[in-house]
Amino acid sequence: MTERSTTDTTRPAAWYTSSLVSLPARAVALVLAGGKGSRLRATDDPELHRTPKVLVPIDTPAGRVPMLGHVLDALAAAGFRRIAVLTSTCPQAGAEAVETYALTRSARQVELTIHREDHPLGTAGAAYAALRDLPDTPAAVILPADTLFPFSRLPSAVAAHCSLAAAVTWTVTTAPGQAAQNAGRLFLDPDDHYIVHALEGVDATLPAGSRQSLRQATSTGAVVLTPTAFQTLFEEYAQRLARPAEADLYRQFMPWAISHGHRVGAYNIRTAAPDLGTPERLAAFGRTA
Repeated sequence: MTERSTTDTTRPAAWYTSSLVSLPARAVALVLAGGKGSRLRATDDPELHRTPKVLVPIDTPAGRVPMLGHVLDALAAAGFRRIAVLTSTCPQAGAEAVETYALTRSARQVELTIHREDHPLGTAGAAYAALRDLPDTPAAVILPADTLFPFSRLPSAVAAHCSLAAAVTWTVTTAPGQAAQNAGRLFLDPDDHYIVHALEGVDATLPAGSRQSLRQATSTGAVVLTPTAFQTLFEEYAQRLARPAEADLYRQFMPWAISHGHRVGAYNIRTAAPDLGTPERLAAFGRTA
């Protein structure tokens, strides 16, 4: 993001200014594509049993394509020229099929890399490991492949993150829709700049009276981060564990960061971003045709 500023706003030409919102050069999108798809397999649909989760086809304006294909196309359209697909060693995740598809689907102008974890790392651990292979990245966006995020909002989310004093910024929505997962479990400060409490994935309680004074929000899955700051914070988190273990970005790492006084930014997209991780939501939002 480049900014134009002036101290003399008395002259009309000096007052009528704007800021160009664009992705920083070498920004990268980290696509989480290692999910087991356990909830989708809890049906009688043979396609959901035999297909890796992120390769399940969904209906899009461009036709019926796998979830991962939709994400890769949308990220390229949003301006990302570097995309990293994070895969898993879990047999149910179908890493080889996912990786082959990603490499063949990726747009020509995109530099695509594959990062397969050596053992289960969790979403935060997988992002940390991948970023070690991307040392020249000034900004990164982590997002799951099974969420219908409004990708055109990502450059603005990155710009908002760069203006905050935070290692990570969690994109949220205050208009999640009726079928949102874990709705209202995040709480924003009065200015909507930071997340001050997170009940996502943890058995936590709010201070007395907080629920009435703070605005509730819902996670949309996308997280913007400054790699060096995130890596330093993740290392602090990992050092406090009894032993190295899987680290979930949404249910463990970020709630820990918030509860220990680290600033986690908030970017409110104010619209729904349905996750397709259950048969019901897949049918409602991903197979509407």
